[in-house]
Amino acid sequence: MSSPSPSSSSSSLSFRICTYNVLAQCYVKSEWFSWTKPKSLLKWKQRREHLRRRLRDDELGKVDVFCLQEVDEFENEWREFIENELNMGVFYKRRTQKSNNKKDGSLVCWNKEKFELLDTLGVEFNEVTKTIPYLDEVEGFEEEEKREYERDCVAACVMLLHKASNVPITCVSTHLYWDPAKAFVKLKQAEYLREEIERWSQTKGNILIGGDFNSLATSDVYKSMIENDYVSLMRDDETRREPEYTNVTPSFTETIDYIFSSKNWIEKVTYRGKVKNRDLLFDGCPCEGEPSDHLPIYCDIELKKAAAN
Repeated sequence: MSSPSPSSSSSSLSFRICTYNVLAQCYVKSEWFSWTKPKSLLKWKQRREHLRRRLRDDELGKVDVFCLQEVDEFENEWREFIENELNMGVFYKRRTQKSNNKKDGSLVCWNKEKFELLDTLGVEFNEVTKTIPYLDEVEGFEEEEKREYERDCVAACVMLLHKASNVPITCVSTHLYWDPAKAFVKLKQAEYLREEIERWSQTKGNILIGGDFNSLATSDVYKSMIENDYVSLMRDDETRREPEYTNVTPSFTETIDYIFSSKNWIEKVTYRGKVKNRDLLFDGCPCEGEPSDHLPIYCDIELKKAAAN
């Protein structure tokens, strides 16, 4: 078993953020997760209870901001749990449905004792086609090329006031397109997300983005975040490496989930959660102990005192 994490810092300037792709039930088929045994672990009622326990277990500790992806049946299965049992505020953005009829989405939920909601924004990545000038310049090419970018991915954005410091913070939960062969789509989505967040918040500061980026740390997506003044909060200060893995299956065990922050407003990361040892994850996830094919990653951050003044 994983050891419990320390509670998030008692400092009034600290809080814990976690990002987690919870694996939407609409993507769960036994043939897609042949390694999961017993198969009852894939049934929604069992996964739902396991996910709920996971979000409030000792390993994660007291999380103040959750960024969740692949959340389906939000109104029926998630809202009441988040608002009444976790006692958190929540904003949910469901994916668009131009390419298929899947109805999952992303959400941000927050500790209402520490944060006050100021504003919300839903970002639809299909809109990225409006930012690509050449789509209108080549006859007969426009619709085909547009379909490459219309993948129905979204982001949920909230602007929160950190009560103890009186600092506004933009928190984002996002899920980029999955296909390894479409890296150019993911790169354009990441660029569009940064632009929309910065336009909406009217600043390049005080931004946290948690999500499933479906991209390795060697990818252009990751590099574009770093080169545009974001830092990865889960990257170890000494080794300069990300967690060893966040997505665990027999054929693919890599890190593709991240928590990015804009620069120069966080004093330090005071704690980074450790992912479970690989030998505890059987042949892959979901498994006994992990209800999703992804693992949650989380850290404690402390704001700069100057930002709080």
